[in-house]
Amino acid sequence: MFTAIVRDVTERKRGEEELRWQATHDPLTGLANRHSVEEFLRLAQINAMEKDEPLSVLLIDIDNFKQFNDDHGHPVGDQVLRLVGNVLQEEVRDVDLAARYGGEELIAVLPGIDLAAGATVAERIRRRIAAARLTRRATGKEIGSITVSIGVAQLQLAESTEAMIERCDRGLYQAKRQGRNRTVTENELEPAPEASVA
Repeated sequence: MFTAIVRDVTERKRGEEELRWQATHDPLTGLANRHSVEEFLRLAQINAMEKDEPLSVLLIDIDNFKQFNDDHGHPVGDQVLRLVGNVLQEEVRDVDLAARYGGEELIAVLPGIDLAAGATVAERIRRRIAAARLTRRATGKEIGSITVSIGVAQLQLAESTEAMIERCDRGLYQAKRQGRNRTVTENELEPAPEASVA
């Protein structure tokens, strides 16, 4: 009787932990999900402001992902997402957060890291991914390599995390315009085009 109760409580706790994990993680990559990023960023921003420490973010997009999916199929596309997620997770510290931000975009939140150090982390990630060679699991046939474009920004005094991510996004798309497979920090951003007044 006592053993059965202990087993029931253990199974219930395991089930609760599994539900909690599912609510906060992306099932494909095993990385944190967008909801987790928003909560982590909020706390990291408060901590950075209270301690006067830097906080940087990397926004990563897989280059030509739609074309890759169309050419090789969604199972291979899923394999690519897992590969990029694994590299990202391996290249950040335990205190950082690596997450799938949406679609083929991933994000890393780096508390205590300034822009220059964030760019160094981004370049390590970019180089490792570019050096990886993908093979089709079913046949073992090599199907080429993939690359990523990365935008990097650091939280500025009294700004929102949304503004920081927007600079990351601009860096990422500038990297794409400049040929992909590169990292662009907020210090390298081209001026935003002037809005024309009619």
